Amino acid sequence: MKTISQKITTFSLVLALILPFGVLVKAQTTPTPFDLSTGSYTLTAWDSLSPAGTFPPNMAFHYVAANQIAPFYTNGSSDFNCSYKKSKRSRINGLMNKGIGIVTTSTSQYNDCNTGAADSRFMGIILLSLKATDRNTINVSWKGETVTPGDGSPTQPRIWNLRLQYRLGESGLFIDVPGVADFISSPATGDSVQFGPTTLPTECNNEAVVQLRWIYFESSAGIAGGSRPQLRLDDIEVSSLQTVGLSEVRANKLLSIFPNPAHEKFTILTNASSKGTIQVTDQVGRLVKLEVFSQVSPTFDCSNLPKGIYFVKVTDSSNGNIKTNKLLVQ
Repeated sequence: MKTISQKITTFSLVLALILPFGVLVKAQTTPTPFDLSTGSYTLTAWDSLSPAGTFPPNMAFHYVAANQIAPFYTNGSSDFNCSYKKSKRSRINGLMNKGIGIVTTSTSQYNDCNTGAADSRFMGIILLSLKATDRNTINVSWKGETVTPGDGSPTQPRIWNLRLQYRLGESGLFIDVPGVADFISSPATGDSVQFGPTTLPTECNNEAVVQLRWIYFESSAGIAGGSRPQLRLDDIEVSSLQTVGLSEVRANKLLSIFPNPAHEKFTILTNASSKGTIQVTDQVGRLVKLEVFSQVSPTFDCSNLPKGIYFVKVTDSSNGNIKTNKLLVQ
């Protein structure tokens, strides 16, 4: 399979976009999906001189409305539209062949990126869009590194994470990629972790749009406050295999949950085997139900669950396949 390298400098010069001073917050960009049938997606660099308002191919950088102190699953608030060489306030930095730098501060970024009003623009989200039609075994590799450690005491430092999430399509809540998918900031500059290749859940196979994103959030505030760590994301690669026949795709799909929304009970409608396990988690990833089933189309009680959105994961005992879907309890 050939590799299509997303070299950034040439792209930045070709798509130069001159933004006037005083420009207000841009709407949130939905990136054009990269077609995995043409090869692997790679990103190994982002130029600090890339024009404000542009992004790497098939990607976007989004602000969030407040400093995030826990993992989040909703959309960001708006596009990052400043230069990539800023040294103050919440920002994305181009680190050349070291990829993308991300850091937030206690004060949000100026609306015009220089002075004046600053309306709740904190970092943030790095979003990648993929087209996975007729593709399966979608593998993701990436690197996280601590560029500048955050402040805090030696025993209780301020810690921020980069977490990998996914969703199908261009709307709805994101889901944490199963397994180890967090880079955790280190008190030492240059500490890094190489992740993957991690195979995305089978529900991503043969999808017209699969969005991946890395979210930047605080997992420990420490006890001394001070600056947040700057982290970097680099060496992204997404590969896949060609799907052979529609039957394979259908075999890997969670067909539906009925009824959805549910009130007291819900039934899993799937063509998995008649034995397996079901895990239900809430929006922050807490496990609220774990059961074993041994029949086709099992029914489960949800009358004791508070109203809200949950994620239902079914594991097939016969082959280990995992299928995930959303459930709304009303």
